[in-house]
Amino acid sequence: MHAASDAVRSLEWAAVIERTTESLPSARGVARLRRRHFFHDNRIAFSVRLDPATPFPSSGVFVDQRTGASVLVAGDRPPVRSAAVADVVLAGAMRTAEQLRFRAFYVTEMHRTLVVQQRFAPGTPTPLVAGSAHQRALAGRTPFAVPRVLESGLAGQGLSGDAVVDWLVEEAVDGAAVRPEDAEDTVHELLALLGETWQRLGVTHEPLGGEQRSRALAAFSSLADAPPRDSWPGDLDPHGVLLRARALLDDARPLTVGLSHGDPGLGNVLRTTGGRLALVDWEDAGYRPLAHDVLKVLMSAPDPLALVAALEAPASLRPALTSAGAVPWRLQVAVALLLFLSGWRNRYFRAVKRGSGRVASRRIHTMLAMLDDLLP
Repeated sequence: MHAASDAVRSLEWAAVIERTTESLPSARGVARLRRRHFFHDNRIAFSVRLDPATPFPSSGVFVDQRTGASVLVAGDRPPVRSAAVADVVLAGAMRTAEQLRFRAFYVTEMHRTLVVQQRFAPGTPTPLVAGSAHQRALAGRTPFAVPRVLESGLAGQGLSGDAVVDWLVEEAVDGAAVRPEDAEDTVHELLALLGETWQRLGVTHEPLGGEQRSRALAAFSSLADAPPRDSWPGDLDPHGVLLRARALLDDARPLTVGLSHGDPGLGNVLRTTGGRLALVDWEDAGYRPLAHDVLKVLMSAPDPLALVAALEAPASLRPALTSAGAVPWRLQVAVALLLFLSGWRNRYFRAVKRGSGRVASRRIHTMLAMLDDLLP
């Protein structure tokens, strides 16, 4: 057993959860002792019996979109045995030693997936709990395909003392990740479908909270005073932008609020075999300013600056914006960007710890250029 592998840890949690639910296949009785063989590395584990050359539901998820090659290749991955019945287990990209996150795919016996988040504290639910409640309520109410939640629960005290995990079983989406050559068109489609979603679900208008304003202003002031190297575009005056940002944060007009996915960028979108866009990973769903979702889409685009330059309010929201006397749409996206930058320091230094400091600086650089375009 390779204890250091998050994929192997995920397999063992999957096996525990499989025995607590009727929504997934499970090795029971004597069969549980006949452990299956998997190939694994730190991020992914897949059954030795799974033939990646054979089309199966959700097979497009396991394809490198740049090369078209399957990622389910043994190569020099070591083998491991597990009681899990999953076909593929994928550990979360933002996992930590304290909080394992993963998705297990059951694509041969059942067209389902298991989504799991480990709690930081046993008594504190993960975002998966609230997010799945919103996901359940959205069935048939959006133009997106939204995976149907079949079952959810809590598993604990099985592997790591008091550690527990929140989990849900949902229908697997039979689709594929968006190809790079389709990204630009998909972003426009995604923004249009979000506008239609908000029209169907309804919106309200609320002013920015004082605590959010103070936190955003403090964080942006520190970014202007002590920025990471190469994070500011050379033609921008940090303190001049700070003055413009402060003026926007002082605007007392309300923001447009509604049910937000939380992270609807291209990484959480699949193109189904029927041609629809599916929106997955609802763990961050909640009620917040809707411009947050617009920002997330823009930041996932191949050329966010070009999109920002042409950004307009969805036609379906314009009457509501006008009647509420709301902050203009482009400025709402600027507010969302300032709120997102409230956490720039933690994100940046986590990236530095992972050896991705230069990438993080470029990301901040892009966001600051976007902000300059959006601010009056």
